[in-house]
Amino acid sequence: MLLRGVIVTFLLANTFAQTQPAFEVAAIKPTKDMTRRPSIASSPGGERFTARTMPLIWLIATAYNVSNRQISQLPDDLASRNFDIDAKCAVPSTRAQMMKMLQTLLVERFHLRIRREPKEMTASVLTIAMGGPKLEETTDGSDFEVRKISASKTIYHNVPMALFTNLLAGYVNGAIVDETGLEASYNFTLNFMPESLGPGVLEGREPGPDPSAPSLFTALQEQLGLRLITRKATVKLLVVEHIEALAEN
Repeated sequence: MLLRGVIVTFLLANTFAQTQPAFEVAAIKPTKDMTRRPSIASSPGGERFTARTMPLIWLIATAYNVSNRQISQLPDDLASRNFDIDAKCAVPSTRAQMMKMLQTLLVERFHLRIRREPKEMTASVLTIAMGGPKLEETTDGSDFEVRKISASKTIYHNVPMALFTNLLAGYVNGAIVDETGLEASYNFTLNFMPESLGPGVLEGREPGPDPSAPSLFTALQEQLGLRLITRKATVKLLVVEHIEALAEN
């Protein structure tokens, strides 16, 4: 029985390797220079994928297009570890294809095994507002950048909706779901009045909010052409059934 179990496991792993898209070459290493800001990018031609100073939980969330809050049972000591990735695609690939390759990389190097648990619940759903999105699509392949100007104003550069939705999760209660259907990366500025202020603002060390800034819901619609509504939705929950420390390249 043990031998049969080993054979079945090998066959399943081999089938996964044959059917799941993978980078031609990929190196993933623990981040040594923690002074670098987090970044994730693909080359303009879709041939290379890079990540810098990215926490493991963010890599998993990005790969599977969910917010951090939708991931459970990921050990805290692994979730917060930062990694750098340099990967090359065998052929020019779209971002969606690269995310499938990133999933494969996480499975191969961390022996990640997840269970998807779709659950119907009340959630914040990001959709396209009437009139369409007001976003500048970027194709320069540069790193994403999120630059906070004040407590209310933030500039986003080369940010995909999956990542933006994850960032928005910090401003809403409960789960948030991206139903925009937008698959590119974008440049935009968002200025809204947060419901609470951080210690830096309260202590006078950081710029305060614009007193005339609208609510998050209004700002998304007026400035970005997006709409955030609260309703019942099917939320993709990812349960981490198994994960190990980084395997050697």
